[in-house]
Amino acid sequence: MRIGIIGGGIAGLTTGALASRIGHDVTVFESSREWGGCAGKFERGDYRFPAGATLGMGFEPGGLHERVLTYLGESIDVRVLEEVMQIHVDGKTVRYYQDPTRFLLELESTFPELAPRIRAFLNEVWTDFETIRPLFETLPALPFRTIHYASVAIRGFRPTQLRAFRKLYRSLGTTLKRHRLDGTAFERVIDGILLDSLQTGAREASHLLAAVALSIYHEGAFYVDGGLYTLAHALERSIQKDGGQTLLGRQIVKLERVADGWLLTDRRGRLDLVDVVVSAIPLEATAQLLSGDTSRQFSKQYGRHLKRSQWGTFSLYVTLPEAICMNRPLFQQVYSDDLPSGHAFISMSAADDSLRTERPERTVTVSTHIDLTEWQAWKDKVTYEKLETDWTERLVSVVSRAFPDWNGESSVMLPGGPGAWVKYTKRPHGAVGGYAQTPQQALFHAASYRTTLPNLYVCGDTVFPGAGTIGAMTSGLHVARALGSKL
Repeated sequence: MRIGIIGGGIAGLTTGALASRIGHDVTVFESSREWGGCAGKFERGDYRFPAGATLGMGFEPGGLHERVLTYLGESIDVRVLEEVMQIHVDGKTVRYYQDPTRFLLELESTFPELAPRIRAFLNEVWTDFETIRPLFETLPALPFRTIHYASVAIRGFRPTQLRAFRKLYRSLGTTLKRHRLDGTAFERVIDGILLDSLQTGAREASHLLAAVALSIYHEGAFYVDGGLYTLAHALERSIQKDGGQTLLGRQIVKLERVADGWLLTDRRGRLDLVDVVVSAIPLEATAQLLSGDTSRQFSKQYGRHLKRSQWGTFSLYVTLPEAICMNRPLFQQVYSDDLPSGHAFISMSAADDSLRTERPERTVTVSTHIDLTEWQAWKDKVTYEKLETDWTERLVSVVSRAFPDWNGESSVMLPGGPGAWVKYTKRPHGAVGGYAQTPQQALFHAASYRTTLPNLYVCGDTVFPGAGTIGAMTSGLHVARALGSKL
């Protein structure tokens, strides 16, 4: 079967690698010159920067990334993090330990007046995760569109899970309020963790998905040498090894249903005919490729999803001298009231990570969520440059707080606003991360990987289960299973 995959991010490459392994004729079309999408990389002189995603999860034995890589006979270099990150909030520093008991003790010592309530809250959240863990091991696809996936979920169901599933439409904000933790500094700590993984803060997040997000670091958190782009490269290698084609610089601009399958047209007018199309780009971008009846049918299925808002991100890429980075954590969260989301995330290269730089410096990526409505006029050059300057100053301030000895000088200082995401990854309007995982938008209300159009599938962060490399890989796995993969 000829399969055309639009988009060379983690989702598309996962589908491609698993489909190639079982004998399908796979071609991946990636519009940019890099693999990985939001988990890609770019280079400036002697420095290599991860474009977006940095902190690795799912590489522990039995973790999703480990399972897929082992199945494909691939591997990448990762290092276990005993201390996942440091979180700076309200003048205090919380060390987020991989060991849950140690992390709980850290929280209790940092917020002694809240200690009994924090313990009760986390016990509830962690218990709910353990209760629904069997479903995350089988990875059923939601919302159910086939009897097969419904039966997979039912086989994984246990009567003891009923109490957890009663919270299906509960927000984590309700749980925080029940434990009298709403409005506290602890809630701000939880906010930042959830915003990066669920694209929404604690008050609006789905309780069940928050239980997963607040437990998954304790399964295993990892520093990935070079960056998460190495995961994309491993998947791409596997596709080539199994006879598939992987094409960079091939932007698909039109997708048509024809008698013999699907016709793909790239921006130079080159045509490719395939039996099956997997669109591993955002739903909004997929909709732009279609026209006529196929467009109307796609919009009918995903219309409510296409109306949902998304965050953008502003990133700053800098280099810092080794002397001020010693004994500093590789990952940090810094809370700041002048940021719309309230926090920024900092990722620093390890001292011996020669894939990032061989100089006595570290490459640092600092990013924060932004409200894209503020950037609506970003195509106006003067307006965009003014916003870019303002946001660069805000993130320089964040870096200064995380590295108090920094004098503000850097060999490289590159801002990355929504325009960069549009230019380099073709994300519509610069939106990244998918939709907020609220009770009204997640799980059974998420976008299905299986469209109502024949032999057209979708995957990526706008499709169930959502953001992050684990979410993207899961959506790609669901499509691969529909194409015959048994993983």
